[in-house]
Amino acid sequence: MTTAPYDALVASYGLSAAHRLMADAVPPGSRVLDVGCSTGYLAAVLGATGCQVVGIEQDEGAAGRARARDALSAVLTGSVDDEDVRARAAEHGPYDAIVCGDVLEHLPDPEATLRALATQLAPGGRVVVSVPNIAHWTGRRALVRGRFPRAEHGLFDATHLRWFTRSSAHDLVTAAGLRVTGERFSPAPLPLQAHWPSLGRLEGLATRLRPELFALQVVLVGER
Repeated sequence: MTTAPYDALVASYGLSAAHRLMADAVPPGSRVLDVGCSTGYLAAVLGATGCQVVGIEQDEGAAGRARARDALSAVLTGSVDDEDVRARAAEHGPYDAIVCGDVLEHLPDPEATLRALATQLAPGGRVVVSVPNIAHWTGRRALVRGRFPRAEHGLFDATHLRWFTRSSAHDLVTAAGLRVTGERFSPAPLPLQAHWPSLGRLEGLATRLRPELFALQVVLVGER
């Protein structure tokens, strides 16, 4: 997959709510494996909290830009579902935290990959997973209209191979041999909010009450 659309979004708007939730789930000073590190924007935030970060990135251009950041001690080029890439990552471990931010939905077998990554955790370590919620109201609206649009980014990113809801995200983490010990949700604009901006005050409340419908992404913490 290309990281260009997501790099452009971060450059224009900064880190997303899901990025911030993932960063908050990583204890300061951790040794971290950032899977799909892109140009290193999340690693930079983690580095500011004293974390030492190793990245995996399959896009050569993005990996080169990530290597220029002081926050990353190493950047491995390749796909995380490649055993050789994971073996090279293991040489830098074990890890206190493994972060898979918007990565697993792009893989042919995310469960097997996540299970393999979990073996690289240090005792007491954690995996932090973020996946888009296809059951978000905008996804449901598209399906009700009989559409499954393909896009450069977002819920219907054309490079997605898997789609997750809150429930199936939990299933993925537990099937990989991990216990879900934390769950957070990233909010998004509500229906009609473009016409009535005051609805923005209710984003957080709606997401907490009905995450299956209003959470744009599900962020889970899994431990062995």
